[in-house]
Amino acid sequence: MSSVGADAPRRQVATAALLIVVGVLVLFVPAGDEGRVLVPISEGHGLSAVDGIGAALLTAGGTWLEVLVIRRLPHLALPPRTLFALGLLAGLGVGLLVASAFSGFFWWWAVGAAMLGIAVLVLVPLTARR
Repeated sequence: MSSVGADAPRRQVATAALLIVVGVLVLFVPAGDEGRVLVPISEGHGLSAVDGIGAALLTAGGTWLEVLVIRRLPHLALPPRTLFALGLLAGLGVGLLVASAFSGFFWWWAVGAAMLGIAVLVLVPLTARR
């Protein structure tokens, strides 16, 4: 096997992670510097053009990373209970992230992000292995 093929999963995971990081950094732009709200979501939440760019980068990187993890899942050799727990943790995390944008419990996004982050921190390094 050539060295190009052997490093492909690691390079793809790094590229997807870079897209996610850049998307999150774009979303951290202060609201005063973003311009006007194009799509209001809820009280205190709305999408500007800058948010749309950050969300697009985050979506592209996250989807790519999810596809890479799912393709490598059979090779990770994790027990079924561990996979279930990681899936439950990630699902609840995403649910809290989405719910915090559309409801009044604003700071729950941090709990959701932490839950999703734990699942990602376990699965992504395993996926990036050869």
